[in-house]
Amino acid sequence: MDKKSYRVRNWGEYNKTLKQRGSITVWFNEETVSQWAAKKEMKRGRPKIYSEIAIEACVVMRVLFNLPYRQCEGFVGDLLKMMALDMKVPSYTQICRRQTTLEIKLKHTVNTNEPIHVVVDATGLKIFGEGEWKVRQHGYTKRRMWRKLHVGIDVKTKQFVMMELTDNHVGENKKLQDLLKQYEGSIDKVGGDKGYDSYDCHEMVGNLGAKSAILLQRKAKERKPLREGETPLVRDNIVRRMNEVGRDQWKEEEQYHKRSLVENAFFRYKTIFGDTLKSIRIESQKIEALVACNILNKFTEMGMPISYAK
Repeated sequence: MDKKSYRVRNWGEYNKTLKQRGSITVWFNEETVSQWAAKKEMKRGRPKIYSEIAIEACVVMRVLFNLPYRQCEGFVGDLLKMMALDMKVPSYTQICRRQTTLEIKLKHTVNTNEPIHVVVDATGLKIFGEGEWKVRQHGYTKRRMWRKLHVGIDVKTKQFVMMELTDNHVGENKKLQDLLKQYEGSIDKVGGDKGYDSYDCHEMVGNLGAKSAILLQRKAKERKPLREGETPLVRDNIVRRMNEVGRDQWKEEEQYHKRSLVENAFFRYKTIFGDTLKSIRIESQKIEALVACNILNKFTEMGMPISYAK
């Protein structure tokens, strides 16, 4: 079967959006300037010099421009000088230390008053590589270290509406509940691959009043026979429907192909920010990944291509 080719319907508009993403117009709004210094608090210990907003601004610059901490300090410092702002820049040690304590939320423009179709998946992000000296002395290790980025994408807007970073040993089905709890609005349908195929995941989606579009294993069978007066299991209903119409027809009915949107989101993430987390501690890595998702949501808000099959 020949692979379909696609064309972009709004190329002129999308082309302008791509150029806008590279624009380096930077400004500090009045709120940021007025709240750059930390408020004085009647607490014991050394008082903070810079506010949470100041540290967050530095972290955003670091993630967006792929800067080490020292270069981030120099970059933000030059921005303040060029804009003639009488503000000091946090040192790289302060940015590194306070990044772990930032309270940042996932920002998106999805209308929470309307139910959404969300697709979930996870991908791996490396945290350090095999150094040349270490490989030469000891060889490659069998246990490579990485983190797992669990996300949920709104099918309509293609924005991240839920995300979490965990160790590599945490399975996708173990984090689905935590992901779904992050979204404040209602969910109409949840799509996912076979990594989420467990009775707990299907029932979890059903308890939210949503429809499960999670793909089943090839040899999936019913667990509980259908009896009058009893509520059937969500997964058993999918098994029966697949037996009636076939696996391919079920995928078409439930729009399972929409799951490719989350794979495209991972591709954009790794293309722009790379596949390696630059922070050392997991607390900082979580903030780094969250900031990257917020930046991608802003890029998506600017405009996305509208494609169609030729």
